Amino acid sequence: MIAEVPAEGSIPFASVTDLAVLKGAELTHVSVWKYGVTLGFNDEPLTITVENNAEFQSQGRTEIFNQEIIIGFGARMLSLVGRRVSDMQATEGKTVALSFDDGARLVLRPDDSGYESYTVNLPNGSIFIG
Repeated sequence: MIAEVPAEGSIPFASVTDLAVLKGAELTHVSVWKYGVTLGFNDEPLTITVENNAEFQSQGRTEIFNQEIIIGFGARMLSLVGRRVSDMQATEGKTVALSFDDGARLVLRPDDSGYESYTVNLPNGSIFIG
């Protein structure tokens, strides 16, 4: 059996287990633009870009953010700068949940639109798309 070699310049896809690198990571920056929010961790190339289907839970409240109000999600995430991910869960269905050390929780889910709701870029150059 011959192993497939990725094409020159292709981006490798990460698995659910590769996302474990997020556990213990510190949220160091939040970038907001019209169509999305990028969360940066550990001041390194470890980012999550969210464009749709973000759920933010804090102090007993749950807020759901879609594409039209994604800027509001960015505003909520600013409160977590400097916080660490205390727990990370990911499913084969591509739902990712991050719990932070202050009790806040972020849940990202793919949708049925055919477009990604979020991408996770890992320090090794691989990506996970949901």
